[in-house]
Amino acid sequence: MKKVAFSACLFLIFTIFAVSQSPDGPMIGFDRDVHDFGEIKVDSIPEGKIEFIVYNQGDQPLVLTNVRACCGTRVEGYTEKPISPGDSGFVKVEFRIANRPHRIGRTVTVQSNATNRQTAILRIIGEVVETGESKD
Repeated sequence: MKKVAFSACLFLIFTIFAVSQSPDGPMIGFDRDVHDFGEIKVDSIPEGKIEFIVYNQGDQPLVLTNVRACCGTRVEGYTEKPISPGDSGFVKVEFRIANRPHRIGRTVTVQSNATNRQTAILRIIGEVVETGESKD
């Protein structure tokens, strides 16, 4: 009898653990968490527009509730309607890259109803260098 009770308890524990590991609710994911411009020459500054793709990897609709950017970066738009399970949305940002040597370090904060991470930080990095200069 003790073996049956022990086996039943063990089965219950494993079942609870397995259920807690399955996607329950909306789950957010991105095509990338970091956009790296790499090394940019002063005489060939790219346009400072970036689009991140947002994925709902869960089993309920994902809603982006607040998207904001820091230090001179502007949120151009994001998917405001609920993102169905298995579907994707977007976050578009724009900023000016100064025409002088400097490091690029920007962040975009995405808040949602996701169960895996309610607040996600997307990073934009790179470095502007003088023409002819290289960090190789």
